[in-house]
Amino acid sequence: MEKARLTIGVIFVAASLLKLATLWGLVHINWLERAAEEPWATYFAPTLLILVGISLIHDGIRNRHGK
Repeated sequence: MEKARLTIGVIFVAASLLKLATLWGLVHINWLERAAEEPWATYFAPTLLILVGISLIHDGIRNRHGK
């Protein structure tokens, strides 16, 4: 279970950082360039996924080391 949490957390963080990098023009990925219809969702959703991903990574590492 710890490995699954860790993997999902890394995927969430990586995908969110790619989305933000695309929004800021640092990378060019067509399917990530589509903006949400709601202006608040453009930055809120990736930020929320980064926080959830970090939490999952932290839980996965903590449980793996038995603490």
